[in-house]
Amino acid sequence: PPADPNAPPEQDRGAASRPLPAHLLPAPFRPLFGRVSVSDPLLVQAHGLFAGPPHWTYAVTVRVPGDEQPRGGMTIRRRFRHFVALEERLREGCPGAILPPRPEKHAGRAIEEGSARQSAQFALQRAAELEEYLNALVNHPVAGLSDALRLFLTLQDDIGTAWPEVSASAFTRLGAVGAGAAVKVAEGTTNALQEIQQDQKDAGEDSAELLALAASEGLRIGSVVQAVPKIEGAIALVRDLGDRSGVVGLEISKLSKDVQENDPDLSSSLDLLSSALLRSGRRTKRLAIELSAAARPFQSQYRLCRYERLAFADRKAALSRRTSARGRADSRAQKLAAQQVNMSNYARPMHMERAEMEAALSDECAVEAAREADVVGLTLQREVARISENRRTEWSASLRVLSSSMKEACAERAAIWGSAKEQFKAEFPDFVVPAMEPTPAGVPLHGN
Repeated sequence: PPADPNAPPEQDRGAASRPLPAHLLPAPFRPLFGRVSVSDPLLVQAHGLFAGPPHWTYAVTVRVPGDEQPRGGMTIRRRFRHFVALEERLREGCPGAILPPRPEKHAGRAIEEGSARQSAQFALQRAAELEEYLNALVNHPVAGLSDALRLFLTLQDDIGTAWPEVSASAFTRLGAVGAGAAVKVAEGTTNALQEIQQDQKDAGEDSAELLALAASEGLRIGSVVQAVPKIEGAIALVRDLGDRSGVVGLEISKLSKDVQENDPDLSSSLDLLSSALLRSGRRTKRLAIELSAAARPFQSQYRLCRYERLAFADRKAALSRRTSARGRADSRAQKLAAQQVNMSNYARPMHMERAEMEAALSDECAVEAAREADVVGLTLQREVARISENRRTEWSASLRVLSSSMKEACAERAAIWGSAKEQFKAEFPDFVVPAMEPTPAGVPLHGN
């Protein structure tokens, strides 16, 4: 029998049929906050010697769990810079977690943001993106319980008093610029499997499960990074086809009116053609909108690839700290053993006590670093399992919507042109389509 086009791939099908190990099952999670809404964008112009350009601030309304009333809740005001700082704080406080993608400054807005005041339409669109982002963080099993998110959503005062990198004072921000640097992970479209897997091996990864996870996720990330831009390009082509069909239909409609007095038959046939083009163009543009909405899970996974690589980078950093701490502990232990062998050191008890204390502290630090690396690894495995389950559900539903939308649009467009053909035959029953002679091989179609 033919294969089901909506069925998951073999590896995903096998993963779906196998239950997750007990240690990878997500812990019970209840969000600390209810629905978060972002609205009321307000353009603010700062004053002072070091005041920057005007910026938009947004009213963030936080509700308790279960409260769905349109009014009520606690309202605070935040700007986009605060959301950037929130992401950086969550990256530091939730190692191994795959965070929701933060809204980016779109490339098409760069000129507007740099040279002129941002429009109200821009602010409303940005508010909707930020609202979706905050609700994803609130419902995230790791970030939803973090202190950074709780402070961001509950601090009534200027958040710059707690986070100096977003302070309203330029001098305070300058002092906090060098406090930390965000981890930069390159997203290449090639060798994604080798990069992630090799990074984990070079960092001293000793877990077979995480090595296998790095290999499979690296392969998937490479496929997503290459395939999703092609899907977006195909949707853009469909949208462009609808626009061009509409433009051509309007132009032919104008031509039909221009030749109506001199050639009524030609005007009637052109009118039929323009009507079919306009109807087909409208249906094609509607298809582009449907495809764009159905492809959102793919675009979300495309943006999530960067954060998944950052989660693997957290594991790599934890392994490096574990190796470094264990190396220092072993060095101190060897030094202590050498001093204990040398009996002359017993004449200096203070020196021996200090060496023993340093060895004990180094060993405790090594144990703590190993425990931290294990926690990061377990968090990473749970996060990958969580997004894999979401991807398996969302992608299957999106593929069904994509296929049904394209099938329906194809049938409607065929009906549009079939109806136009029937109308043409009814109005011009004596018209005979000339038969096309076969073109000999090697002869151009438009040759003399």
